[in-house]
Amino acid sequence: LMRKLIQNQYIYFALILFVLLFRANPCLAEFTIADEKKLGKEFYDKLEEHQLILKNKVLNDYINKIGNLILTQTKKAPFEFRFSIVDSSAINAFATPGGYIYINKGLITAAENEGELAGVIAHEIGHANARHVASIIEKSKKLNIATLAAIIAGAFLGGGGQATAAIAAFSMAGSSTLTLKFMREHEEEADRLGISYLVGAGYYPAAMIDFLKIMKQNEFLSKTMPSYLLTHPGTDDRIFYMDSLILTQYPQKGAKNIIGNFNRIQVLVPLDTTDELNKKYRQLEESLKKDPANVDLLYTFAFVEDQLGQTSSALIHYQKALSLSPRDQDVLKNIGLIYLKTGQADLAQNYLLRAAGLNADNDEVTYALGKAYLATGNYQKALDCFLRLETASQDNDDINYQIAMAYGKLNKQGESHYYFGLHFKKEKKKESALFHFKEALNYFPKNSERSIAIQQAIKDLETGGRQKSEEKPKP
Repeated sequence: LMRKLIQNQYIYFALILFVLLFRANPCLAEFTIADEKKLGKEFYDKLEEHQLILKNKVLNDYINKIGNLILTQTKKAPFEFRFSIVDSSAINAFATPGGYIYINKGLITAAENEGELAGVIAHEIGHANARHVASIIEKSKKLNIATLAAIIAGAFLGGGGQATAAIAAFSMAGSSTLTLKFMREHEEEADRLGISYLVGAGYYPAAMIDFLKIMKQNEFLSKTMPSYLLTHPGTDDRIFYMDSLILTQYPQKGAKNIIGNFNRIQVLVPLDTTDELNKKYRQLEESLKKDPANVDLLYTFAFVEDQLGQTSSALIHYQKALSLSPRDQDVLKNIGLIYLKTGQADLAQNYLLRAAGLNADNDEVTYALGKAYLATGNYQKALDCFLRLETASQDNDDINYQIAMAYGKLNKQGESHYYFGLHFKKEKKKESALFHFKEALNYFPKNSERSIAIQQAIKDLETGGRQKSEEKPKP
């Protein structure tokens, strides 16, 4: 059901994109950089509004590190790039106007190494730098509306089911030959640019080909075409073309992993069902039998075990990984988290302190250490940890709550109420937020900076509430 809903969302957003294109420039004579930026931002906002952008700091940092590494090999684009992960199991990636690059979580789990993932990102950067959507728009005087819609739908939709039907319907109404011609021309240029970026960044040249071969294999085994192949046509021709490029221009070997920890990153990608989690468990179990001293395999296996509720077994495998790699911050952190979860805060604190000693700037470690301090009664140290993250952890919806708890334990009720107010305001719980903000006012001088901030927050909440109540009901 969830996958079907996500497919429907893709169709919806592709059609929104199509409508926005015409709204942005009805004459379709020229699609400017400003148009690209505006449209790309609107599309991103729609995805975020419908909670289709995955909020995971570690995953997003990883994708951005790869993306920014590849960008060092490109000419300066007229816009800032933004890399995001779409919460969809469909194996796909796409670039929208204005430098917005989207990677589906399903593609991350399908790739076999970092180089393959980097190859996909490089390809999408190629699309963006070549301004392919702008090119379609500027050439669109030669196209009818249905054909243009087919190109746009093909560029941005995930495949399968209704998405495929939508593309087919559009194509039948227009000129499918011209649509395919445009898309194949763009794919070839994006491949040519992408492989140059990829090799320049230090990755092995065949990474893009290897990923396409995985997609072809999935197509054969599942008897259905992966959405990446639907939206990136001409696969066999692309493989042949890139093979020739590698033979003639890119003889160097390159690396499969540069940023590192690809297997650990993959395991952080949320799976949609318990069946998928169990499948991952079985795969890792078999891999460990062949390579029982592999720290990354031990780490990822323990991570999956913990997700499946096998906490004791997970702890055993984490401890084995730690014995092989005593300075592994991820392992130390996750052991600490297990002890914290099982009510052994003193042990958790010890492991988390060791992890923090290796890298004090790791937000996840700092947050977990703050919770351990809170559980062991070290309230000031807990507060210090949480306040460090107040501005850094934009994706952590819980940080204001933890700060409020720490202030409360320190008997600083004004600050505690204030941060509870911030927490509930962010949660859109108006009455709870107002209660805490109004209570907080009792603890601060009337014209103090904090009091003024609280009064403004109350005003914003109350004004917003009145405006909402005054809106006429929709017919």
